[in-house]
Amino acid sequence: KLVTNKLIRKYNLKIIVGGPGVWQLEDERIRAKLDIDCIVDGEGEIIAHQLFRKAINGEELPKIVHGDIVPVDKIPTIKNATVNGLVEISRGCGRGCRFCNPTMAQIRYQSLEKILEEVKVNVWTQRKRGVILHAEDVLRYKANGFIPNEEEVLKLFTEVRKITPDIGISHFALASVVAKPDLIKHLSEFLGVGSSTLPWYSGQAGIETGSPELAHAHLAGKAKPFDVRDWPNIVREAFQILKDNKWVPCGTLIMGAPGETNEDVTKTKALVEDLIEYKSLIVPLFFVPIGNLSNEKFFTAKDMTSEHWKLFAACWRHNLRWFEPLITEHFKMRRISRPKRTAVQVLKRYAEWRIDPYLRVMEEGKNPLGVAG
Repeated sequence: KLVTNKLIRKYNLKIIVGGPGVWQLEDERIRAKLDIDCIVDGEGEIIAHQLFRKAINGEELPKIVHGDIVPVDKIPTIKNATVNGLVEISRGCGRGCRFCNPTMAQIRYQSLEKILEEVKVNVWTQRKRGVILHAEDVLRYKANGFIPNEEEVLKLFTEVRKITPDIGISHFALASVVAKPDLIKHLSEFLGVGSSTLPWYSGQAGIETGSPELAHAHLAGKAKPFDVRDWPNIVREAFQILKDNKWVPCGTLIMGAPGETNEDVTKTKALVEDLIEYKSLIVPLFFVPIGNLSNEKFFTAKDMTSEHWKLFAACWRHNLRWFEPLITEHFKMRRISRPKRTAVQVLKRYAEWRIDPYLRVMEEGKNPLGVAG
């Protein structure tokens, strides 16, 4: 809506776009279609104001700008509430997965004081009930290496809770769960996970593949401090620890990574099937060429093999298994009325009935479009 606003064309305004999804605009044809003058790929705190000044002065803007890693002391404190109360506690990752943006290579931790200030901005100025602590791995806040610093993480949650009891997290790493299982236990106890008001705790975690060979090729650092060749077992152990402490991970997979074989996909499907007993969601994603793999090709539905369709179906079966209990518990937690809960359950069963023929086709390794119905 913003880029197509009539006022932009009327006054010939410059359009500068940034953010984590900006890789989608690197294609010159897409930028031309949307009349986008400049995109900023990477971190923008240092470069953005220079681009804004050029735009205001009517100077020509570069088509693509790659933002450098910004030192933590150059990241400004927010002035107003963020979307969903998101508060950044660290930036970067340091695990070195090949498909990640280069700016993720260096991990930087925000100070506790700055984090608390941004929590207050969200909770007090906009009367938001809670916040979501954001990092590529919340469990590694102020860690020295790849083993979580339990003391610092618990201190962070303790101080944030003095401002708001409603604390969510965005992402965490499965390897960190296995490296420090007691941290999950203590966080659950501290937050009251398993109570009627908080039946489970959740965040996004990358599974990516069930193939040790593919993990070794592209995710060498994802398993640290463990051996990446044991990646499937690390995932299984992490899910068991999370289940024991009533955490519900939303796991992501990547389909179509460079060099992926049918055997790799079959191993990933086997891992997904092993995880069926764990309350969770598993989301398959198509490979996107960014980071050190930016010269590779996009993976699309047209590239899916028989094994990919079987994997896709396995993910759907897993999610349908857990969708109803998760949504029911979520509605109870948020005190959604019983009629609304019942309506969602009916819709879920109807959707499952409609989807099932397509899933059966996919389980045979076939493209369901135009086949089932």
